[in-house]
Amino acid sequence: MVDITQEAEAGGFTPVSTRTFLEGGDKMKKQSLGWQIRCALLVGVVASLPLAHAESVDQFPSKPITIVAQTAAGSSTDLFARELAQAASEVLGQPIVVTNRPGGSGAAQMAVISSSAPDGYTVGVNTASHITAMLTNLKGMYKPSDFSWITLNQIDPFVLVVNANSPYKTVNEMVKAGIDGEKIRIGGYGSIGSAHNIAVNIFAETAKMPFTWVGYPGSGDAITAVLGNHIEAASSNPGGALPFVEGKRAKILAIANEKRIPSLPDVPTYAEAGYDVDTSWKQIRGIYGPKGIPLEIQKKLADAFFKAMQSPRFMEYMERSALVVGDLGPDKYPQFIDKMSVVAGKWLTELGLDK
Repeated sequence: MVDITQEAEAGGFTPVSTRTFLEGGDKMKKQSLGWQIRCALLVGVVASLPLAHAESVDQFPSKPITIVAQTAAGSSTDLFARELAQAASEVLGQPIVVTNRPGGSGAAQMAVISSSAPDGYTVGVNTASHITAMLTNLKGMYKPSDFSWITLNQIDPFVLVVNANSPYKTVNEMVKAGIDGEKIRIGGYGSIGSAHNIAVNIFAETAKMPFTWVGYPGSGDAITAVLGNHIEAASSNPGGALPFVEGKRAKILAIANEKRIPSLPDVPTYAEAGYDVDTSWKQIRGIYGPKGIPLEIQKKLADAFFKAMQSPRFMEYMERSALVVGDLGPDKYPQFIDKMSVVAGKWLTELGLDK
């Protein structure tokens, strides 16, 4: 068992409470979540009014498509949705509108998606947070089989970041220090049980390295704490860490991926460093929709999205953000989601957060 605790404060930031995303906080927060879901359901009911006639695959799409993002405008997820929408609208010959429905750890967006008509005209962006949410604060409300999983578009592997002047020049040196009794504080977005925390736990269990988790409002805050020497390392994704690496202020010790990525050719995988880490747990971005979208419509959307991802602008965006291209369609993406759910469930149980 890896020793995992939560520090109260680190580096001038207020860490996220251990069970914030699970227990929902006080009564006001619960009422707010309920209000968000009710409003989202109302929107979904309007969107799911019966069509006058069934539309053939050849006719689809005959009107604009909406992509619903679960985060605010300007976020990484929102940027992905808008880049994809712009590229795919040219492929499909119809406008693709991006709307933002933040709130309730994805609950507001999922309510809209689940209650929309299964015709392919309303879809949403999904990330790894959807998986942990369905196992925690939205447990019993939604499960993977309640949705159509259309495409895996992006894979954003987790990386371990240290200060450029850190005494740990390799991940092996950090592991040895932790095993020898040095205090290793690793920070990242969210409380214990978050996507970043699960990623660190998977590595730490394999390496048998004790560590202390420090949760932050964002990965950028965790990297700032690393730069200030308030914690020893941060869990991030390549795109968030690259500016600091290029500025020679930070160093990436390892990446949780099956192979090295082009934007970080000198960063070894955990396997290359000698740790057989399960790399199935990643930050992902994909497209999903309400349950029951005809498979032919899902495939047409998937083909269009993948073709759009080959456009020069989208490829430049992917390279600039140090993202790995995903290539799973509706025939394989549901199985990928199920596998990630198993990994998340294991760790949520291990951390006692699956109640």
